[in-house]
Amino acid sequence: MTAPAAQAPAVEISPTDLRALRFLAAGYTVRQTGTRLGLTGSAIAMRLLRMREHIGATTNAHAIAIAVRTGQLDLTETTR
Repeated sequence: MTAPAAQAPAVEISPTDLRALRFLAAGYTVRQTGTRLGLTGSAIAMRLLRMREHIGATTNAHAIAIAVRTGQLDLTETTR
């Protein structure tokens, strides 16, 4: 059985949002992610909410799955 091919992205996720998703996937909290990106916890939470609405995701985990499935997020990359 072969792995399914990545779907073409229906919508693009911004580089900053992809960095945030990478931190969340690595186990960082929203607040920790905000700190890493130079934002407050509430600012990153609002940014993630808008991004989820934009791509049709219901949760951050769902957004991560969409980003991976569409080839926009590679979870083998390290967080910096």
